[in-house]
Amino acid sequence: PSNRKRVMSDDTVSIRDFFRFDLCGKRVLSFLTAKDALSFARTSKENKDASCLSILDPVKLHDGTVPWYGSYATGDNKYRWKEIHMPVTSHTHSVQFSCIWKDQGSGDRKGRLYIAGSCKSKGSFRDDDVVCCTHSDAEHEYQPLRLRFVPEEGKRYFVWYKVGGGGGHELFLRNPVVHSLIYDNYEGYLVRQQRALVAKGAYGDAPLFPLLLRAVALYAQCSFADDGESMIHKSIAGALEDLGLSTSNKNAMDALVVLASSMSNAVRDEEPGNNDGDYMTYDSY
Repeated sequence: PSNRKRVMSDDTVSIRDFFRFDLCGKRVLSFLTAKDALSFARTSKENKDASCLSILDPVKLHDGTVPWYGSYATGDNKYRWKEIHMPVTSHTHSVQFSCIWKDQGSGDRKGRLYIAGSCKSKGSFRDDDVVCCTHSDAEHEYQPLRLRFVPEEGKRYFVWYKVGGGGGHELFLRNPVVHSLIYDNYEGYLVRQQRALVAKGAYGDAPLFPLLLRAVALYAQCSFADDGESMIHKSIAGALEDLGLSTSNKNAMDALVVLASSMSNAVRDEEPGNNDGDYMTYDSY
């Protein structure tokens, strides 16, 4: 018994040990909501550093108001609007889609929103794919809405909507944005690099930019010697720094490659014609 007691005392496992051997605590923190995970990280500097949790800058899905109009016959159908491109799926704890929304302002309420995840880029709406949705119909006046989900690697996530059939039904969204809570195990450079990209509008509708950025980032990533010394050509480093991006060390470049790869994959996977114009159409009543 005395030996047993001594072994247990000597082999005490701390919270920090859990995180160090658990890939930044992803397995432990995955059981907590975003609010609880952040609360845990704030309990001490040690837990904050060990958990690696950070919040990326919000990414806009659309500027201004998105209007949808339901026809008499097909208004109860679900239609796909837009894909939620996450900056770093494999490093993400959870995602929040937020906006304000309302219906036509009077009469029956029928508007709903859904977020569905699938391994396929095409296909019709399936209830089994829904990861979160509104549990009540849109109100007559603008109300805040937040939908949260935990993304899975290999899946793509889309916002779907239902306006409502029977004639006269409308649905409006304003300021839809996506917030991501991530594990930044690149010494904070995922957040810093993503913040610079957001500030420069890199998550807009310019498909060539992510492809070029990834090519440059991969080149720069390979330009570090084994001792960590940067061998990046001055013109390349200057171009990246003009965008507000850090080229100071390999962690910074590794983080940029992760972000740029995610952006370029989203561009390559985007289906031709899938833009706001396809969805913001007037259906005849």
